[in-house]
Amino acid sequence: MKMEYTPIPLVTVFDVDAIVNISYYKLENGYVFSGESHFFWEFIYVDRGSIVVTAGADKYFLKAGELAFHCPYEFHSFQSVGASDVMVVAFCCESEAMHRLEKKVLLLHQREKQCLKPLMDEAQQAYQYFENDPALVNLRKKPTAPWGSDQLIKLYLEQLFICICRRDDNVRFSQRAITSTQFHQHLLLAQQARDYLAAHYSESITLPSLAAALGISVSQLKRVFHEQIGQSMVRYLTALRIGEAKRLIREGNLTFTQIAERIGIESIYYFSNLFKKQTGMSPTEYEKTLKE
Repeated sequence: MKMEYTPIPLVTVFDVDAIVNISYYKLENGYVFSGESHFFWEFIYVDRGSIVVTAGADKYFLKAGELAFHCPYEFHSFQSVGASDVMVVAFCCESEAMHRLEKKVLLLHQREKQCLKPLMDEAQQAYQYFENDPALVNLRKKPTAPWGSDQLIKLYLEQLFICICRRDDNVRFSQRAITSTQFHQHLLLAQQARDYLAAHYSESITLPSLAAALGISVSQLKRVFHEQIGQSMVRYLTALRIGEAKRLIREGNLTFTQIAERIGIESIYYFSNLFKKQTGMSPTEYEKTLKE
């Protein structure tokens, strides 16, 4: 019996045909990328911290775990809010489906994040690129690039785009919009919060007490801290206290109990546990390293 076979054509919805940049940047607090526009697509993914993005007439927050696309010829810039780690991928793609990804903030699910890791790993093996200066990217193919690396990178990108488009829980830019006045007000509030904590870290401080001191609501304080400083008030205060504790240990004039009291912690047991959690060593172990 003769079998008949009918091939089914494979429809391509995304066809990435060139790469311009695949880089991972570790940005300092307040880093400003002054901006550019170009003929190709680009997306920026925030791995840690948060940034304020300007894209055309829109200005919006992009937080850890979120990604946004820039269309060809769209002017875009960004500013780091606190220390931030971002991934930037620029590419050429003329597929009509790309317009499904415009003007949206995309919170990546685990499956999409799993597309990013092999993409970056493959790019590091295949391309020579410059980190830590987004304005100076000169991507070059390594002579030692693994066989088939271009095609794998193309597939990882196309898989990412398809996974994102299959769901519809993204956020429009307008829902994250922030005016220049609001942005500067948030910057001022964040600085006032930092100044207050630096002056009062030895006291008992809670979210409600700090919010009251600044004359704002607790919810607003939480939002400003995450947007402008990139972490919670509790984590920031803890880091501030432990940093001061390390300084006092280096000076060597106080006991650990006195140091704990100086930084606003009443229990020496809690202080020791917190210090080890933050530094990876106990106060005694840290003191010993200073004598070696």
